[in-house]
Amino acid sequence: MTIYEENIKALLNTNPILASRIFGLTENKKFEVFQGEDPAGINILDVEKELFLYSNPINDVLALSEHLKAHNTYPYRYFYGVSNGIYLKMALQQPAIKRIILVEQEIELLYIALNLIDFSQELISKKLYIELAEDVDFSIAYKYLNHAESKLYARLFDIELTSNYYKTSDEETYNRVSKIFSEAFSHAVFGHGNCPIDSLEGIENHFLNLPALAKSPKFTELFTTAKGQTAVIVSTGPSLTKQLPLLKKIKDHVLIISVDASFPILEKHGIKPDYVTVLERVPETAKFFENNDPEFQKDVNFVCVSIIHQKVKNAIKTGNLILQMRPHGYTKYFGLDDYGYIGGGMSAANLAQELAVMLEVKNLIYIGQDLAFGEDDTSHAQDHTFTVNEEKAEGHNFFVKKYGGEGKIRTTYYWNLFRQGIEQVTKRTAEFMTSINSTEGGARIEGTLELSFQEAVDKYVNMGFIKHPVTLVYPTDEEIKNNTQVIIDKTNYMFKDAVERQEKIEALFIKTQEMSEHLVALNETNNLEEIDFKAIEELISEIDVIKAYMDDQHFIDMYMDTLQSQLYQLELEFAPLHVVQTTNKEEKQAKDLDWLMKHRYWLFVVAGGFEAQRLVMEKTISTWPKVIQDKIIIPKKKEIEIDTEKYEMLKQKSEDELLETERKIKENLDKTLERITN
Repeated sequence: MTIYEENIKALLNTNPILASRIFGLTENKKFEVFQGEDPAGINILDVEKELFLYSNPINDVLALSEHLKAHNTYPYRYFYGVSNGIYLKMALQQPAIKRIILVEQEIELLYIALNLIDFSQELISKKLYIELAEDVDFSIAYKYLNHAESKLYARLFDIELTSNYYKTSDEETYNRVSKIFSEAFSHAVFGHGNCPIDSLEGIENHFLNLPALAKSPKFTELFTTAKGQTAVIVSTGPSLTKQLPLLKKIKDHVLIISVDASFPILEKHGIKPDYVTVLERVPETAKFFENNDPEFQKDVNFVCVSIIHQKVKNAIKTGNLILQMRPHGYTKYFGLDDYGYIGGGMSAANLAQELAVMLEVKNLIYIGQDLAFGEDDTSHAQDHTFTVNEEKAEGHNFFVKKYGGEGKIRTTYYWNLFRQGIEQVTKRTAEFMTSINSTEGGARIEGTLELSFQEAVDKYVNMGFIKHPVTLVYPTDEEIKNNTQVIIDKTNYMFKDAVERQEKIEALFIKTQEMSEHLVALNETNNLEEIDFKAIEELISEIDVIKAYMDDQHFIDMYMDTLQSQLYQLELEFAPLHVVQTTNKEEKQAKDLDWLMKHRYWLFVVAGGFEAQRLVMEKTISTWPKVIQDKIIIPKKKEIEIDTEKYEMLKQKSEDELLETERKIKENLDKTLERITN
């Protein structure tokens, strides 16, 4: 098998469409290849533009390698342009590299490179991914950049050009790709959250709701109940009001999925939805249901995530409460798979879209999905529970393409994240579900058909079809007993494991803190020659054992949601230090000292995360029925003495460093966008 055939076979595993397109080429027409005496002396001529990729292939590649030598320790890199493939192959052979994403604007250059250089092993091991520039959109970039480990290197993000040719051959395409990657990285990093309190609230609510979940209808009972139907998702954007008269006319002929905030508006207009999606964990969401007529709630299926607040659960009095779990680690940990998992998006509208996909609807129509301020700067529809100006337009200077494609419209950072989430799912489901945006206002949702609501109804709604209520099946007594036992066993294990891990981390924290104070004392007395670097290396090895928890599936499932926001911010700070190259013993020792000192607060945060989650669990379990409480075993943990004043200072110093890290990341991404704009 030739090098080319090996490469195509390997590429089929990661990008089969691109592999097929390249394999369909039989010759290069736009480019000519020139081979020098040296095997590495491969130059390529763009015949149409009369432009060589290199002035001197060997010297240019060596100069580029020298210029980017600092990047050789980066585990995740992003290349624009394959060129002759030699520099890419050199980069892939660096010991530190874990993955390179290559974007190429010319399919013929990929064809040439795959004939010249063997990339098959890198493609098979997924060390190399290749995308054609014209195929790159937000969803593709986000797929790569939302990778758990690669996000930690956001501060180092850059798209490297592999030849000066790409600066002049198609600058517009390069700028478009760079902008997409920068926005996707920003989404991946800053959509991550930076507040552990939110996560703890979710865990608290989940545990509070577990006994009720054990008795509620299985979420899987709903699968395919609307297969082949047309559904309308009703959101609360300013444009919703004008669509309500037509929705009322067709209400018996389409499946209606309402977001929580739209429910009281639909009640006022006499339009009973089939499903209502509830995603938020906050008590304010209950206001959408507290004043409903009990008769209006009846037969409505409230699809609520298991982290909803108790006020929300109590406000749903006569409707069918379906508790289902979001795809969090701590929800999947319980293994009650029939009660999940959707809700990976960030809004009730994202949840509604996922529900429609799960129900296997054929056509999905959006109304009220503005995801932008109205022309009059209103944020929500008339009759919205929190007024049409719940969100103020002032201060939001974020503009996106308008519905219809002409002009820009003001939105918010988070509405834009919601829109991008909808676009990702729309693209992923395009083969089996038609998505129609009949909002007739707001922001454009790429991938959807833009039709007026009347046009969408005429084309996709069968007025001869009469829908029927969904019949829910509740679990048997035996199933409830089994579900409850699973919850008891899993909770007991989590308590035991949390205590054991926390004790280990706290013991190491004390050792690390003592060493740090010793180092400070040696510095203050000018006795740095007394530093015991062997002891420091041993401490770092112990820290590495604790850091290995990050790859432990039990840790990920049970605790990562509590710890991830703080750990992520800390790891962003560690990334630049991790890639520092050391060339001698002294530099290595300096790096070790910095690494050790930075991990004092890291250990403190991890131990604190375990403590916080255990206390939340203990608090919620006290509300469970006594027959379940009596079976929960809460082990006692060894207590350590904490110098509160000292650790508050340590915490403040670390938080200041994290804010500076976040500022630098944003600055780096902004510079990329500024470079593109200019």
